Amino acid sequence: MGESHHTSPEPELPELQSGVHLLDMEGDDRVTGPLHSLVLDHLLLNDGSAVWVDAGGHAVTQSLASLAPSMRTLDRIHVARGFTPHQHYRLVERLPEQIDEETSLVVCPELDRLYRETETYADEGDELMLRALATVAGLARRHDIPVLVTRSTADSFSDPLAAASDETITVEQTKFGPRFSSEEFETLVYPMGNGVVQTTIAFWQRVLEARQPAYETASTETPQEVAVNGSY
Repeated sequence: MGESHHTSPEPELPELQSGVHLLDMEGDDRVTGPLHSLVLDHLLLNDGSAVWVDAGGHAVTQSLASLAPSMRTLDRIHVARGFTPHQHYRLVERLPEQIDEETSLVVCPELDRLYRETETYADEGDELMLRALATVAGLARRHDIPVLVTRSTADSFSDPLAAASDETITVEQTKFGPRFSSEEFETLVYPMGNGVVQTTIAFWQRVLEARQPAYETASTETPQEVAVNGSY
């Protein structure tokens, strides 16, 4: 790849403050690239670890590894995977036991996904999702940490996620690449020249690489490390 002869502004990502943040993606992209980038960006700029309750296969080690400037960052992500509504709910129910002074982020992708698939009582899925949502929202308040959630579908079933969120971050696909926006933030768009549109992985690699100076000025203390492929 030849040397670039133009200077692009440093890509920006929204910083996750304490509270519940809903990451919504316009279109049919399952927000994996933006989700992974926000998680890694937060961990690179902050001490501590992330506790991740997965649904729908979002905790993809290969994708995270391809984006992370340092592999040590992945050791700070603790993943538990739920495959049924009750498995997922039990994992969320146990989250308070997993949060300690080292925890700086909780991640719950597609919080609504599995609760849509309940096969018992008609209202059970709604009830379980609302309880799970109340648990993670309580963690954000009690521990003063950010909780990052996504939803599989934006509809009446998942409306409580939006209502309970302190911030909704929308990711829009533009002809120049993805763009974050919320009430208080809008990421810049980065044209690559000659009408080239970056692939998702290439775009987020560029975002994280460009933010390397910011990571280097953040605290370098080493937190207690946990495995991205682990469970609790």
